[in-house]
Amino acid sequence: MARVNSTTKETDNNFNVSNGTGAQVRAGINDIFTALRTINSASGDPSGAGNVVQFQPHIDSSTNLLKICTSVSSGTGTFTTIGNITQANLGLAPVAGATFTGDVIHNYTTALQIPVGTTAQRPGSPSTGDFRFNSTTTSAEIYNGSEFTAVGGGAGATGGGNDEIFFESDTNVTTNYTITSGKNAHTVSPIVNAGVTVTVPSGSLLVIL
Repeated sequence: MARVNSTTKETDNNFNVSNGTGAQVRAGINDIFTALRTINSASGDPSGAGNVVQFQPHIDSSTNLLKICTSVSSGTGTFTTIGNITQANLGLAPVAGATFTGDVIHNYTTALQIPVGTTAQRPGSPSTGDFRFNSTTTSAEIYNGSEFTAVGGGAGATGGGNDEIFFESDTNVTTNYTITSGKNAHTVSPIVNAGVTVTVPSGSLLVIL
């Protein structure tokens, strides 16, 4: 770790070497190369007109933070933290596969884009709370721990314009299904495929129209 400061080997600009003997100049150049190789790493932030310039990066070894100087006024720099060098991906969220452990606040007025796909494109091993827009059923849906269920939009009702009148469903039952215990269900003239079973728990009702 090294950070070039204004000394007898460097002039007021921390990357300029003063005139001197060959050994003195070489020592100053070596200091500069060492600082470059270690990204100006040392404890704290650099300060002083000769020791910090705009867009200069450095590592604060006391916090392991990689920073960049965004502006300098009277020898004092303003720094923006890029990330922590001891953490994967500098502690930043990758483009894909990020996991957030705290609140994520979306402060805008347009829209949040969620995954869109057909029923057949549902994840093979969903997790409770998975949220997506089903382009087959044209409705948003959430995985409740056992199945995907439609959310919003008048509980799945649709119609012309802004009408929410008609409840549409698939015509064929292709997969075994058990009505949720303590719940009733209704459907319209379903065709139960061969080998498929629909189970109605005790105390529940299935109404077929």
